[in-house]
Amino acid sequence: MVIVPVSGGKDSTACLTIALKRYDKKDIIPVFYDTGWEHEATYKYLRTLEDHFRINIYRTVGGKRGKTLPELIKSIGKFPYGLGRFCTMYLKQYAFKDWYKDFLYDGKQCYEVWFGMRTGEGHQRARKYKDFDPGELYDMADLFPRRYNKKLRATLSVRLPILDWTTEDVFSFLKQEGIPINPLYDEGTNDRVGCYPCMLAGRGVQEKMLATPFGQKRLAEIKELEEAIGEKYKMYDTDQGSCELCKM
Repeated sequence: MVIVPVSGGKDSTACLTIALKRYDKKDIIPVFYDTGWEHEATYKYLRTLEDHFRINIYRTVGGKRGKTLPELIKSIGKFPYGLGRFCTMYLKQYAFKDWYKDFLYDGKQCYEVWFGMRTGEGHQRARKYKDFDPGELYDMADLFPRRYNKKLRATLSVRLPILDWTTEDVFSFLKQEGIPINPLYDEGTNDRVGCYPCMLAGRGVQEKMLATPFGQKRLAEIKELEEAIGEKYKMYDTDQGSCELCKM
């Protein structure tokens, strides 16, 4: 059985496509980490994938904690920041673990988890995964140290099937297979999709996103969060100081 985390982006869609080509559909379990902060186009795109492949994509929403990103920010009293990436930890890593324990884990059935990480995504990932092989299986602890206990890890192994693919390889593969892509790639604000905007993205990327019609709605939500937690939102790569968003 293969679990494929699906984000609505090109890389995870490529992993899902490979898995469906290689195995019977009933042996594939796609799951979407729903942070409650994705663009409406991404939610629509997930339904497009379900229709295209005739599958069901499962969803996590904050795991047992049941929080969206805005709810998480209010409960913690902070916005995510460079050394405090609690959004990823709670809404993706912990949420997946909780979902797995609640819906799949029985202590006997084993699963492969196919992640769409690529060394070509940036220097950080190139360093982290430079010694990994896309043809090998790995322990969950190799990617996420201290996140999974031995019992869970005994039933989970990890594969990185497109680790050495370039961006061009991914788009070319999806086009060749006739797979629709997320329309946000045509928006021109970012070369990745996911949280909109990712609060850990650079200022330039966030400014482009927040200038769009949907981004203006997000801007209003962020300003409401500022008032709720009593903290100014500082974009990830800005200097400390006044709220950059208030100037927009």
